[in-house]
Amino acid sequence: MNIALIVYLVFLIVIAVRSARRVRDIPDFFVARKEAKALAVAGSLVATILGGSAVIGAIDSGARLGGAATWFMLVGALGLLALIPFAGRAYQHGKYALPDLVENLYGKGPRLVASLVIPVAWTGIVAAQIIAAAKLLMTFTSLDYTAAAIIAAAVFTGYTLAGGQLSILRTDFLQGCLIILGLVVLAGFALFGGDSANAAPSLSTILQGAPSFPFNTNFSPLDLFLLILTYGTTYTAGPDIFSRVFCAKDTFTAKKAIAMAALTLIPVAFIIGFLAVYGVGLGDVQGARITAIANQVLPQPLIPLIALALLSVVLSSADTTLLSSSVIICRLFDVSNEKEIPAGVYPGPRSGAGMTMKNARMTPLTKARIVILLNGIVALLLALVFTDIIGTLLLALAVYAGAFTVPILWGLLGLKAKPKFVAAAIVAGGILALAGKLCPALPGALGAHTGDILMIAAFVVNGVILALGREC
Repeated sequence: MNIALIVYLVFLIVIAVRSARRVRDIPDFFVARKEAKALAVAGSLVATILGGSAVIGAIDSGARLGGAATWFMLVGALGLLALIPFAGRAYQHGKYALPDLVENLYGKGPRLVASLVIPVAWTGIVAAQIIAAAKLLMTFTSLDYTAAAIIAAAVFTGYTLAGGQLSILRTDFLQGCLIILGLVVLAGFALFGGDSANAAPSLSTILQGAPSFPFNTNFSPLDLFLLILTYGTTYTAGPDIFSRVFCAKDTFTAKKAIAMAALTLIPVAFIIGFLAVYGVGLGDVQGARITAIANQVLPQPLIPLIALALLSVVLSSADTTLLSSSVIICRLFDVSNEKEIPAGVYPGPRSGAGMTMKNARMTPLTKARIVILLNGIVALLLALVFTDIIGTLLLALAVYAGAFTVPILWGLLGLKAKPKFVAAAIVAGGILALAGKLCPALPGALGAHTGDILMIAAFVVNGVILALGREC
């Protein structure tokens, strides 16, 4: 396994170095020149969505949710399908990152708020990917959690700051295929070979004892509604999703890619749900439950391949999220302190003759790479403190969804609102969503749902403030 891991890391380094040589300017680094085809964008969407926090976290939640873990990816597919009618307008109004879209819809004030809030929430998402990668490495190697988290963070941070969007798009399609293949193989052995191999638990016994799909005592219709609000909407109006859309060569390509990714996620959702249920029968495990399933049912030669497939998708999702967050921070400083420079004007050393010494030392590409490095370090520190994948993921997503979903969809529908009302809606929605995730249950039947009430209130208050500030 250690040899396979070394070969894998060398492979990533080679791709990063080759991609870095092709990165000449900010459009290359941020949106891959806006030349990506539908298959590349769809593959990148799938690889990003099927990250460690989604796959590993959902399967880990099987003991509590059982078959209802299927909803994580089903809700994601629903969110993507809901994006298709808005994709054309988003593509036309966006440039490099979501705040660009917000500025074109509402002005610079809301853009500034978005540029400050989104990186904070998205750093939590990056931390969730580090947690997932660390749990994988713990299971397949002798590393402890701290060492595994540091290695994982170093790999994808270095990979991202070297090649940017060009390297991400190059590898995402392959990584998406690897994770789907790995899940299919794992589910196949669990379904058809697990009962006789390695003394695996009886499938019929597991299915009888695990919580059921679509709803059970631990997952109610209200929970599904809240999951759609706080998780599914991020697939309709999330920075990572828009960062893929902005790479497409035109609006038709973007819509086609979104539909392809959504249809791919539906069968994968049920495979994840099945594995979540199957993992219940393994009892308490150390590390990620999906790797415990692999060790239980797979022939030994297949285990390194499954491990690398899972690790590659974790890193794929992590680098996309890290780049999305870092682009927003870079664009914040560019807009505040620099004039917009056309693509191709600063391709690095080739244009150095016409630059001052100060500019030569700190080109926009250099700034972007420094921001990515610092962002990765902060995410690593968070991952060393918080080790719950789904909890970390849903906290960050809830804050983002409560703050931005309604304003973004409001603008994409062609509705207008005064900038100060948009900024107020973002802040109020984000604060209420954060309070809803952190608020403990209070006494009484209604008090037990205090957090849920605050989460729903975030979206309602957000919409009310926009309506009050609406411009005709």
